[in-house]
Amino acid sequence: MPMDAYPLQHLPDEKFVVLVTATTGQGDPPDNMRKFWRLLLRKNLPGDLLSGLQYAVFGLGDSGYVKYNVAAKKLDRRLAALGAEPLLERGLGDDQHPSGYEA
Repeated sequence: MPMDAYPLQHLPDEKFVVLVTATTGQGDPPDNMRKFWRLLLRKNLPGDLLSGLQYAVFGLGDSGYVKYNVAAKKLDRRLAALGAEPLLERGLGDDQHPSGYEA
């Protein structure tokens, strides 16, 4: 489901989430993540808001661009800043990988 379709008020009650995102334009989140991202960036959110959440982030990108996978990197950092714990290291897909995008 697109991130913007997810009711963000339920995120603190989740135990596990997997988030997949691309980076568009000059390091922007995709259109279907913008509302979700704006809500996560609110300054009044407590630092322990997501303390019960474990997450995984995977970025879809192309290392030929300066801002390679920046949306996934920022999302990973913001979830951690809100107290969530990563299930595993952030994954960064690269369309320019020598083995292709399926690597």
